[in-house]
Amino acid sequence: MTSLSVWVDESEKGDFLVVAGVFVPWTKVPSIVKDWRDMKVALGLQPEAEVKWNLPSNHSTRQALKRAGRTTKNLLEKATEFIARRDDVTCIAITMFEQRNISVWKRWLWSKASVRDFYCEGLKYLLQRVAEEVVETRLQDCVVVCDRPELGRERFNFGTLRRGLGAVEKAYQEWYHQGLGTGPGKQHHRGPLGEIGFHPSILIGDATYHDMLQIADVVAGVTREWVDAVRSNHIPSWEVDRFKVVSVRFRSRHGNPGFFGDGFVLWPWRNELWEALQRSLR
Repeated sequence: MTSLSVWVDESEKGDFLVVAGVFVPWTKVPSIVKDWRDMKVALGLQPEAEVKWNLPSNHSTRQALKRAGRTTKNLLEKATEFIARRDDVTCIAITMFEQRNISVWKRWLWSKASVRDFYCEGLKYLLQRVAEEVVETRLQDCVVVCDRPELGRERFNFGTLRRGLGAVEKAYQEWYHQGLGTGPGKQHHRGPLGEIGFHPSILIGDATYHDMLQIADVVAGVTREWVDAVRSNHIPSWEVDRFKVVSVRFRSRHGNPGFFGDGFVLWPWRNELWEALQRSLR
């Protein structure tokens, strides 16, 4: 039986947050990392160089690309092509839009309110799909690794919204013992994650040091840019083309059509944007 690994990162832009991840068989991680590092070396980078969708101007990877006569676009094109070629990698991206009157929230409820308040909720929707995958394909166990989410140090709980140190770990603990609802297939799995072999705690990593989290960062970044480009009516665009490349790897077991509603989630529902996103890929 196969063990599953899930690697999660997030990306924020304006009023929406993308929580995205890739899941792969645990035994495939070393070979994926090796091939990802080979890709970096072919671009003139060191194998341990950090890859991010957004590289600051002073980032060492960006400077190394410049010395090698390459650009960040070159890097991201190779990175998205890499993901598209991997039939052992499956992507999920949850897009969470701000729907509150944020000025009222900041004044009366939470001075640091932002769309990042929805991180744990987005992670829940992602893990619903992973849990479904574990049951439907009869996997042995599952470990979840998140790039450290920027949720601040000050604790804040309001319904399903959680912020502060340990917020993700505490949310996961509840899902491990109590469950987190069903995925889009509506049959599996509604019980505790612990019953189907999920590890008892989420793990927190750093994309600076782990290549799998770099891949998750690229999936989060390209999804964010695709949604933003379509919403801004910037079609066609390089960003939309990059997402088209990666879209073949999004989970589509229960999508309608394709990966929509399964590998990709839009919350809350926005019918006009939903239809425009679908049109952008035709």
